[in-house]
Amino acid sequence: MTEDASRRIPYAQPLVSVLTATSKRSLAADRFSQGITTPCGATTTAEERTRPRGRLTRLRELGDPMPRNASQFPAEWKLPRLLLAPDVERWIAAIPPTCASVSVTLGAWQQTGPFADARLQGALCILHRKGIRTNVNVPPRTLHEQRAFDAFQAPNPTESIGYTTPTEKKLTGTLAGLLIGQLCKFDVSHRNIPELQRNELERKRYLFGNGAELALAVPTEMVPNGVPRKSTIDREATFNRRLVALLGPLGISDENNSNVSDWFGHLKSFAFEAIENTWDHGRLDFEMNPIRSIRFVRLRRIDVGDKGFDAKKLAPGFEESFEHYIECLNAAQDLDRWSPIGGRLAEITIADGGVGVPARMAGGLEVYRDTLEVEARYLVDALVPSGTTKSPSEVGRGQGFRKMLRACSHLSGLVIVRTGRLKISRTFRKLDGRRESVDFNDADSSAYLPDISDEELPLIAGTSISLIFPIHPRDRNHRRESP
Repeated sequence: MTEDASRRIPYAQPLVSVLTATSKRSLAADRFSQGITTPCGATTTAEERTRPRGRLTRLRELGDPMPRNASQFPAEWKLPRLLLAPDVERWIAAIPPTCASVSVTLGAWQQTGPFADARLQGALCILHRKGIRTNVNVPPRTLHEQRAFDAFQAPNPTESIGYTTPTEKKLTGTLAGLLIGQLCKFDVSHRNIPELQRNELERKRYLFGNGAELALAVPTEMVPNGVPRKSTIDREATFNRRLVALLGPLGISDENNSNVSDWFGHLKSFAFEAIENTWDHGRLDFEMNPIRSIRFVRLRRIDVGDKGFDAKKLAPGFEESFEHYIECLNAAQDLDRWSPIGGRLAEITIADGGVGVPARMAGGLEVYRDTLEVEARYLVDALVPSGTTKSPSEVGRGQGFRKMLRACSHLSGLVIVRTGRLKISRTFRKLDGRRESVDFNDADSSAYLPDISDEELPLIAGTSISLIFPIHPRDRNHRRESP
């Protein structure tokens, strides 16, 4: 472990690097040889990860279509009242290798937890990649005739309980409802729901949901492949206007407000680069065919009180990274957006349902057949300025992650990434509260050394990138002044 890594993770137990295989990429190997793994609760041993498996199991884990002679049977998944990201991961890991179809029953489902929207899409898209059909069960006469019109026209269907059912509220007013509507198949009597959702997206210029559930969402099929794009300046201006709309539920509606203009500029940089990455790398397969998926941006507010917090509730799957991050914030002396008694954080997540960063860097899905070590090398290589699959002639080539990590540093944030079978995180605050000094222009800088788990997670499609950062203190009377 490097000195920098040990300062970032003082609670780490002795580490066992997941990168023991012979390097195929020297740059990544040099980085990993410095020891950048963290013990985030591995559930499989190295022996288990390398143990030979049956051909069918390996194919299914990779995402290849199921062999024709495999026995087939359906699986059912009843969504819980509160859908959490770990619930999705456990569910996708438990899908039998010979499963032919999955039925998603909305049941008592009412709410979606942090990162769960991205995990839900990742799970549904990996099932599509495997050739598994995804059906959805809804109560009879959901969103029928006049009910459908009323539900989608309501100013806020999540609060208009007079003429919509709980299921209708979710399908018309939440990102998870949109994902289910666009990525699952409905029965004949409800097949109008996906079209109604797309009509709503078109009417609201790709904004979907209401209040805290508002999200920017772009289904791949709504943007025809091959249509010329607007200039980068125009795209960025349009995106920034929509980002302002997403910030409204956080209590921030004016980007020119002097109290928020500084961090808003860095947030725009992070979010725009991330959503551009979903276009460049997350919407087409390796034959340049559109992947049935949704590129989306979602914001949440996180309140951390002075009497402790539940990391499993606020950052499920990244509990250790989040606890360490809060400890760094509490020690900081130069933050006017955080108080030692706690404060308010924002979380922005940008996700797609594509092939995933490791596969895009490797040039094929075969990387998911390989060891976790090889997959991790490709992921870390993508972080550095030279790590890209764009052609050398393209403007901004290799600059996406560099700009995102730099924005994370300026915002005193925590960035977390989930893709393939891996998760990584990075913050640029030290345990003593000081900002880590790094050079984002140097490909060999420690800026590009993430904290990476050696736990092999269930394979999911796409990539989700989240940034958690302070927006203002819990009590302004406890605000710290900058030195």
